[in-house]
Amino acid sequence: MGAPRKLAGALLGGVLRLAPEESRIWAAAMLRELDFIDGDWAALFWALGSTGAILRHAASGWRERLRSRSNKEADMNSTGKKALGVGLGMLSALALVGCALAALRIIGILFPGLEHAPWVYWLAVMAIPEAIFVAATVMLWRKKGPVAAGILATGLVMALHVAVHLTLHR
Repeated sequence: MGAPRKLAGALLGGVLRLAPEESRIWAAAMLRELDFIDGDWAALFWALGSTGAILRHAASGWRERLRSRSNKEADMNSTGKKALGVGLGMLSALALVGCALAALRIIGILFPGLEHAPWVYWLAVMAIPEAIFVAATVMLWRKKGPVAAGILATGLVMALHVAVHLTLHR
């Protein structure tokens, strides 16, 4: 048995192990048929062609699963879609707040004299993120209302947090 035939057997054996359940019977049959192919190079070409056919067959099964999954997502009720949108809006707003706090740290590293200036905190933590929240809410309100509502809710909670902090620490 030559090297091309060994490679062909190893290739089809690997495909058999990794193939999805609906393609395994077909892969096993092609591996058994390999014994009846005359010539080592012909066996290798048979294995390459068989591997391509098995992969195409498996891909068609994967496509069907993706289509059925997307149909299930299409059946998601409107309340679930709205809740997901609000959650995404809140998450994106919190990511913006995290970026603002990181920018504040970078300002403190690059410009050590500015790190204790109160206007820097107001600008980096309140003014710029709140302006972005308002702009994003206005821009998204018509087409992506739940996302805009999530951003607005996060902005309001953040403003309330600052108001409570100022009343308690003055």
